[in-house]
Amino acid sequence: MLRRLSNVILVALFASIGLPSFVSPTIGSDPNEICRLQESSYPRQLNGHLFTGFPAISQNFPSSGTFSIAIIPVHYEDLPAEADPLGRVREDMATFVEYFSLQTESRVKFQWVVTESSILIPGTQNELENMKGTNDETEFAKRVLAAVDPIVDFTGVHSVVFVLPPGSKNRGGIQLMYPMKISSLLQTQESDLYNFVMAGTYFGNTIRPEWSYWAHELGHAFHLPDLYAQPWSRTTKNIRNFDAPGPFHGWDLMANQDGPSRSINMWLRWVRGWASESQILCRQVSDFGELQTDLVPLETSSSGKKAVIIKFSDKRALVIESRRETKFNLQNNVIDEGVLVYEVDTGLGHGEIPIIPIKRNNLLSVNLGGTNPPYFDALLTEGQVLKYENLFIKVLRSGVRDTIRISSTELLESSPTTSTTTTSIVSTPPGKGGVVAPTVRRKSIVCVRGKTVRRVTGVKPVCPVGYAIRRKN
Repeated sequence: MLRRLSNVILVALFASIGLPSFVSPTIGSDPNEICRLQESSYPRQLNGHLFTGFPAISQNFPSSGTFSIAIIPVHYEDLPAEADPLGRVREDMATFVEYFSLQTESRVKFQWVVTESSILIPGTQNELENMKGTNDETEFAKRVLAAVDPIVDFTGVHSVVFVLPPGSKNRGGIQLMYPMKISSLLQTQESDLYNFVMAGTYFGNTIRPEWSYWAHELGHAFHLPDLYAQPWSRTTKNIRNFDAPGPFHGWDLMANQDGPSRSINMWLRWVRGWASESQILCRQVSDFGELQTDLVPLETSSSGKKAVIIKFSDKRALVIESRRETKFNLQNNVIDEGVLVYEVDTGLGHGEIPIIPIKRNNLLSVNLGGTNPPYFDALLTEGQVLKYENLFIKVLRSGVRDTIRISSTELLESSPTTSTTTTSIVSTPPGKGGVVAPTVRRKSIVCVRGKTVRRVTGVKPVCPVGYAIRRKN
């Protein structure tokens, strides 16, 4: 893996392409079956609960259906109930439902079974202080359920979300996903529960809303893996050579629910069954040649291709997809629209960094109160070229869709206005003598959309879709 990463070269091309309209796509695809990489990771072999490759697992939530979640406010004697216990999270509840509908293209629907009044649970909140990550979580869940079971009707309920008043002594939250952490289902008078989620005080603000924690944890109920580096991972240090939260942090809900992007990538969507076969364009690296196609952005319901997947081996593929900003992203002044290119390695599993962005020569940061590390500037924008082993990927044009060209022939076009930078991407983490951002001449423009104003900085800054550049008088 280290040898392979050292062969990855990023070439950023900032030039005027001069294309008046989208080029008609040239599409040649192999059968999708060729790109269904089978997972052979250590975590998959160990427990078979979470997947990074085919076949998908469906012991908990299947890939589609309508799922009922009970949401129950609870409190302690020394952590009194609020006047409106669910008032803080009503918007989170609606956003959570809308989020999964978009990510799954309406294959998954959630409905809330609501308890309006807060229920007193036994004991004191001192037990919450060190609850996260301990063996006490299952017993805690059983005891809380015993307290609410006589009051709440759990008929048809798959999962439960508990809501604590602000200021509790639990910071990170508590989650139990069957069958990953529960030896047997949590039992109620009416039915067995598959999952238990309760957010801690780390959540519940504009940067880290509770819905994003629920969505990440219940993503595990669909058997989606953590894409960040778990501290126990054997591969975090000696293969991928990245510290937590890992290089995909910032670009996926399962890599970090804090954002900036909270999308679920197309590879996992495809494995989970949330992407139709017609949205995937599969090729083997031996088939290139050249390919040109339009990519429909991930977060739209438009028809068309949403991912190009190029198989390099039985365990490794390159995935190319189109990203656009949505209401679910962290709203900040960093433009998060463009083409995302990443490597999938199904020899790696949950917590072993199985997905890694290819463009990693620059770091971005957002104001998260010092709680979130910088993340990689992983998107390609119009005119940029990426080299991965013997392939070049170029973004010809961006708009409603992205037009890309993939070729085994170098795609650098000569132009007097071209500024070309070549940076070797090595396997050393940022800040440890490895990746250094190239020094290039940058400028800023101001973009407006109604009353919304954004400043975009770059070598050749472009306003995002829907924005217009503010001209000086």
